[in-house]
Amino acid sequence: MNKINNQVLSELEEIVPSHRMLMKKADLYSYSYDASFGEYLPDVVIQPQQIEEISKIIILANRYQIPIYPRGSATSLSGGSLPTEGGIVLDMSQYPMSITIDKENMLAIVTPSVITSHIHNEAEEYGLFYPPDPSSSNVSTIGGNILENSSGPKGLKYGTTKEYVIGLQLVTPTGEIVQTGRDTLLIEHGGQD
Repeated sequence: MNKINNQVLSELEEIVPSHRMLMKKADLYSYSYDASFGEYLPDVVIQPQQIEEISKIIILANRYQIPIYPRGSATSLSGGSLPTEGGIVLDMSQYPMSITIDKENMLAIVTPSVITSHIHNEAEEYGLFYPPDPSSSNVSTIGGNILENSSGPKGLKYGTTKEYVIGLQLVTPTGEIVQTGRDTLLIEHGGQD
């Protein structure tokens, strides 16, 4: 059942400009599938460009009980980004890309839309190595990799994406913006932190 009525659309347009809200059938069909075998049509696709927009969208969706599905490049084989109940697809691939390598702390600070292979390339320029290597790394986004805990063939030796995330700025299911983790790498020496 479509819960996106004119009132909801009007409120969404107060959060994001209409050119970043996709509602034409052709656009919606483009967001109805990923690399898995499912196909589900969303009611609207929104392309947020600020974390505050995401927060406001989630608060609005909660108020109207509208499901939300974050989506990167849709390379998932698990169907994780499929709008199985209609609702809102948050197209994170259009979020402004930013990547900073902090060599001293051995960190990559990135936005969710950064392509995974770009992290590999940037890290190598500083003599560092980012191990998670999904087969889709030339098109998949780091945000999607985190959501799906991607790894690739190096995962057996080095682990999956979750082992390399030490902090996140995120929006909770209630719309709160929070910062988790730390900005330095803890290295254990003989069992001591």
